[in-house]
Amino acid sequence: MKKKKNLKKLLNLSMVDYTNLTPKIGDLDMPYIRCKEVPTIDFIAEYNQPSLYFKTPSTALGFFEYDICFDGLYGLWSAIYYGVKELQDFYRERFKGLRYIITPDVSKCGDNCVEENNYRHFKMRIFSVWLTMNTDAIVIPLVSCANDIDMQHMLDGMEDCNVVAVNAKGPMGDPKQMEVFLKMIKYTVDNLPDLKSIIVNTASPDKAKVLKCFKYAIDKGIDIQIPDNQLLLRNRLIGGNKNGVN
Repeated sequence: MKKKKNLKKLLNLSMVDYTNLTPKIGDLDMPYIRCKEVPTIDFIAEYNQPSLYFKTPSTALGFFEYDICFDGLYGLWSAIYYGVKELQDFYRERFKGLRYIITPDVSKCGDNCVEENNYRHFKMRIFSVWLTMNTDAIVIPLVSCANDIDMQHMLDGMEDCNVVAVNAKGPMGDPKQMEVFLKMIKYTVDNLPDLKSIIVNTASPDKAKVLKCFKYAIDKGIDIQIPDNQLLLRNRLIGGNKNGVN
């Protein structure tokens, strides 16, 4: 009897284990995700800081480092994409016991081709689904875009979210990025009808300056959370760059 081929493995289609778990929304078939609970986060620990994963009872794991730190050859994406059970087991163990995880911030660039940015956005959605299915944590969706083109699809499948996270570290020190960032915040508030809270990752010790970026959201009644993180604490202590870019 001829042995049946594992086409899913042979064709590198292991990620369908996760795309098949959720509806596909919008023109780009983005996986549907949601987060209905609105936690109060007081600290964000970076992926490469496992000693800080449980710094407080309300610590969230974030992925706001360079992509190579969490998305390299032996990263979680490779474990999912190639269906590497042993590597997925490693990440299940690494994230065990975490209460809150923010969707990995896969970088997009304004001068990238549209297909590449869309692919990276898709990866973020698969990360969210995997983390939801393989950890006990509440997974908080991250909103990000590189330009106006990205913005058109960045919320597809997130329409039911009550809370999202954003990374304000880059825009705080770059006027061009800030212009896109402010548009992104307005678009998010206007297009997520159930949104109640935005969790902000920043390294700027100037809280008033950070909050100013979210005036539109605040005026609409959205709660803005600015948790501590290790770089923010350092900048606050030593008077680091007011934009939090170092």
